[in-house]
Amino acid sequence: MKYYKLSMDMSRKNDIVCHYEEDFGIQQNEMCIGKVFNDWSGEFTFAYDENEGHIATDYLANDKGWFVISEKLKKLLEKMNTEIQFFPVKVVEKQGAEIQKYYVANILKVVDALCLDKSEYFETEISGLGTIYTVSKFAVYEEKVKTADVFKLANKQEIPIFVSERFKEMLEINDILGVSLKEIRVV
Repeated sequence: MKYYKLSMDMSRKNDIVCHYEEDFGIQQNEMCIGKVFNDWSGEFTFAYDENEGHIATDYLANDKGWFVISEKLKKLLEKMNTEIQFFPVKVVEKQGAEIQKYYVANILKVVDALCLDKSEYFETEISGLGTIYTVSKFAVYEEKVKTADVFKLANKQEIPIFVSERFKEMLEINDILGVSLKEIRVV
């Protein structure tokens, strides 16, 4: 099976870029580290200026770095072999018009599958944390991924999102916008 690192498609023009004004005490990494979050109030709002971008993609750029997704992408993710919390979020144009339903997807599936032998990285020693690996090219052990379609990696590598070839095919079939995939090594 092939696997891919998922990121925002930065080659697109005129896509919406969202900004938050009130974070309700939710730290930036709370929705990026693969841990259950239980304090969602449903009041979180992202705003955008249509003069800066007006195309609503399925993966919205935002200044929290969260995986903010459309209803269409949410439905695909619900069919995948993974674990995700979905939190409704408002997305409004600065003049006040709310657009279609969006969600913050908090990916909980974390697998200990990083293969350092085949990855490209450098190490940093941080007092109290130990060795931190800054990986530029990822490799994973296929047998440790265990057929997960959407996942994060353990060992302080929880920020990037990884997806399976099956998920990639679903993205293409359903014409999902705003997503970029880069194939990673599989051993």
